Amino acid sequence: MALASSSFRFVDAALSTTGPLALSYAHVNLKWLIRDHLLALLADFPSLSPSIASFTHDDGTTVHLLNASGRLPLPFFTSRGIPLTIWLHQDYPLFRPLVYLSPPSPTASTIPHNHPFVDPSGAVGSPYVKSWQYPKSNLSDLVRNLANLLALSPPFVVGPPRSPSPPKRLPSKREAIDRLVAILHRDMASMKAKAEGDIEAALGLQARLYARARDLSIVERALVRERGSLKGRAAAMDEAKDVLVNWLLVNHRGGAIDGSGLDEVFEGEEDQNSMLFVDYKAEELAIEDVMYEMEKGLNGGVVPLEKYMKEVRGLAREEFFVKVKSMKLKR
Repeated sequence: MALASSSFRFVDAALSTTGPLALSYAHVNLKWLIRDHLLALLADFPSLSPSIASFTHDDGTTVHLLNASGRLPLPFFTSRGIPLTIWLHQDYPLFRPLVYLSPPSPTASTIPHNHPFVDPSGAVGSPYVKSWQYPKSNLSDLVRNLANLLALSPPFVVGPPRSPSPPKRLPSKREAIDRLVAILHRDMASMKAKAEGDIEAALGLQARLYARARDLSIVERALVRERGSLKGRAAAMDEAKDVLVNWLLVNHRGGAIDGSGLDEVFEGEEDQNSMLFVDYKAEELAIEDVMYEMEKGLNGGVVPLEKYMKEVRGLAREEFFVKVKSMKLKR
């Protein structure tokens, strides 16, 4: 009781202070209401104690405010509770209090980014705080609600979690809503993680499809070029055929131009040297064709340079010997 009396005297003295040390509360006539709310909170939660300190807002404004700090007991989390600080805004109770949590120990985990009620900085954004409305809202109910929420969804991990015992009463409407908010938040976080995984997989598949489309485009262009080359060769062969037919019309030896007797036109002297020369010439042309295809494979990246050089050296050597044999037959 001595501790409670000292807290009461501290609050009364702080609110009655004037001059440079006066508190920054804008509505002087509401100081008695601030006193009643704060003293009711300290009576309901003896683990909290009042103090005065400077508070800096996000816009850089510094004010002199009352706060209640201590450990909030959570029976299903840790016997020591979670460090809690409640700042009474300079427009309290018309403006909601500012509530912050701190890690209960150096080994406690950090607050996850997807926690439904507490952000990573420790600022509490529970439904009760966000929907603060005077005179329906007060500090004691806020802390009770916060204790229920944190027992349902602890912001820190300290050792193995405890299993909560079955509730002894039906939850109130606000508790039911808070539990529903926590469940929905966890479901949304799970769905978001799954959606992000699906998007990542889809992006990977898209990249692979783009790569395949690029490869198919390269193959398509090569086939178009090959088709053009084949058309050109076919046209050249048609022209050569016409030249050959005209030559036959002029130089045939009494044979019909309908196909019979054409073999006699091209038959030459059947001797061994002529047959060998034809074989050597065919082999020489075959080697040149192989070397040409090897060069195309090198340019297309299909044949490695080392493999190309080795094969070309061997083919060039064979071609040289074939040419030497052909030259000997001509003599």
